[in-house]
Amino acid sequence: MSAIYDRVTEVAVVLVRNGQIGETFHTLVDPGVSIPPFITRLTGISDEMVRGQPPLEALIPCLERLLSGAVLVAHNVSFDYGFLRHTWIRAGRTLDLPRLCTMRLSRRIVPALRSHRLDAMLRHFGIACEARHRALGDAQATAALLLRLLAHAELSGLTCLDDLLDTGARPNGKRRRPAVDDAVVASLPGGPGVYALKDAEGHVLYIGKSQNVRGRVRTHLRGAAPGQPRLHRALRRVCDVEAFETGSELEALFLESRLIKRYLPEGNAQQRTRHDYPFLRLVQDPFPRLEATREPPNERDLYFGPFRRTSAVAGAAELLSQSLGLRSCTEPLDGRHGPCLLLDLGKCSGPCVGAISPEGYRARVERAVAILEGRDASLLDELARRRDALAEQLRFEEAAQLRDRMQELEYLLGAQRSLQAVQVRNLVVVAPALATGSREVLFIRTGRLAYQITERGRPDPATYAAALRAVYLSPDPGRPVTHDEVDEMHLLDSWLRRKGRALHQVPVDPSDPTAALARLLAAASAPFERPAPPAKPRLPGAEAPSPIPPPAPAWAYCW
Repeated sequence: MSAIYDRVTEVAVVLVRNGQIGETFHTLVDPGVSIPPFITRLTGISDEMVRGQPPLEALIPCLERLLSGAVLVAHNVSFDYGFLRHTWIRAGRTLDLPRLCTMRLSRRIVPALRSHRLDAMLRHFGIACEARHRALGDAQATAALLLRLLAHAELSGLTCLDDLLDTGARPNGKRRRPAVDDAVVASLPGGPGVYALKDAEGHVLYIGKSQNVRGRVRTHLRGAAPGQPRLHRALRRVCDVEAFETGSELEALFLESRLIKRYLPEGNAQQRTRHDYPFLRLVQDPFPRLEATREPPNERDLYFGPFRRTSAVAGAAELLSQSLGLRSCTEPLDGRHGPCLLLDLGKCSGPCVGAISPEGYRARVERAVAILEGRDASLLDELARRRDALAEQLRFEEAAQLRDRMQELEYLLGAQRSLQAVQVRNLVVVAPALATGSREVLFIRTGRLAYQITERGRPDPATYAAALRAVYLSPDPGRPVTHDEVDEMHLLDSWLRRKGRALHQVPVDPSDPTAALARLLAAASAPFERPAPPAKPRLPGAEAPSPIPPPAPAWAYCW
């Protein structure tokens, strides 16, 4: 999360005086924006819970009273302080508090521990936390941890506040202090997840995913970014990192895509320009025209796409229109405008001057739709013959221009075929989750992930039947793909193709979804196929090794 872009949903303050936990303050906060689903899953806080609660800016006087003359203590205190500081800035105020990080302090005075994450520290000291990832629960646990660390600090001869603050800020040894503190990196999950690299002001510089977040971040911080010049340029400004653990590879793919779209990090080259993804629109009027547009789809016109290669759409629309004689002008056809130059060049059928009947023009429009839907492949053959003829006439520049436009049209037609194939997909996918013995059940409708269940143990027929009815008996969306959906649909399609036989896929007929219940229960109960290791190359003439019996069914999930 970013202190600049994101907002607080809950605040808790626990005061510690003279070695005793005293006054507490706790309230939910209305962030003024919708709470992302992954935050709701992590904390349990939903939009309904914060509706009607005060905004954080309204709590500033109360918080200033509580924090007056105090030291702000938190586990990774720079994260919490960043949100507070930017809240004060938005309110036209300034915040300057002394800060003590229990994570850094623990690394200095209890260096033998393997992990200094809050969960690990609480387990080490036997501190209970009944409401982990909730503000009050975490604040109370951190206060108890602080008292334990103060006792260790006293044994080390640190008896005054200045010594503690200096110890918490001082790096280990005599090495130059890195941009990101070792304690922050060490607290990152060693398993799969998504991570965000941020600068000193909280700007998100890069979003990435990995099956070992801590290891990948350490690789980045050593300056390794092969083939990623955007990331390499941003690495020198990285001062903080945050990570989100995920339960499956697909969840990580989707979360990474959504966070890139939310923050548009400069270090990410892909998926940053989803608002620029254009559609090809057939404007419905007596004489329709084709045009590239970035406007959201409406119910009147016919849309194709959206397409992720922006430059190709306008060129393909122009080539289709001129090849089929469709008009490109936007003026009303009321007889007050004369013919345009395209009519003289033979690139328009001239509906503006009555040179073609509505029926004849409609036939051209229907052919354009057939071409875009993949039912008519004759146009590319005609264009290829024209290109070759131009080359034979030594008109190489015109032939090259036509070749480039044909490539744009071929891309557009291929992308549209791929999108159409994805949109007709209705199935349930059973996949192994990252947690041992767990599985993900993904309900896909019209190529979109509509519902997801994570479970372990025996499948419940009632749960599956209810999910099938809820997903597939609801009204058919019957709408074009939106900018927000296209990347996730392609990610889902690519993931299904890549995993292949490692998944159990059950097609569903939306008109009778419960007919798939028996097959779905069998798929959820079946073991997953273990991926075959790559074959080792053999020297020429060497005999093939004898086959080795496969081991007992097991699953090792790697990505």
